Amino acid sequence: MSFGPGVMRPSGDTPADTVASGAMDPTRTGDHVHRLWRRPGVKRFSKYAVGSVVAFTASEIVFLLSYGSGWARPQVASVLAFAAGIPVNYVLNRRWAWQRRGRPGLRDELLPYAAVVSLSVVASAAGTWAADRWVQSVTLPRAIDVLLVGATFAAINGGLFLAKYVLLDRLVFRDRPAPTGAHPATRDVETVP
Repeated sequence: MSFGPGVMRPSGDTPADTVASGAMDPTRTGDHVHRLWRRPGVKRFSKYAVGSVVAFTASEIVFLLSYGSGWARPQVASVLAFAAGIPVNYVLNRRWAWQRRGRPGLRDELLPYAAVVSLSVVASAAGTWAADRWVQSVTLPRAIDVLLVGATFAAINGGLFLAKYVLLDRLVFRDRPAPTGAHPATRDVETVP
């Protein structure tokens, strides 16, 4: 007998027979998930995703409050939103996702991070400005204006999500060779005189 359109069950006619055959063995599924989680990059990406959601939530709230209240134009609201999310995002990414400790290097880490964030701020400010211009050209209730421009802010940041991960992984938090004679555990730590 078929199981869904055009799919045959591995054995028997009942779901219990399918599970008994091993085709839906929960321990095999759990092993697969465990092996996947242990792969390099999967755990880091998952932590990056969680940190990004936390930072984005803070940013979106600040954006909606500052723009929605009429206190700030969309460009200013974008900058304020990023100012709210950047500290959370940086700390969670650096310490939790990429497991970096010690003092960050200005040239190796802080300036590249600022460049990545700056590109995101510019894209968000430009996109929300364009969305605001459009909603001002049509007659919509203010709540709809705010929702549309807020959704634009969310869509731009969502669209940049993977690009930012790649830039952070390959440029900002990349593994660097240890200085000659340095112990491997100290390679990410700058010593303070």
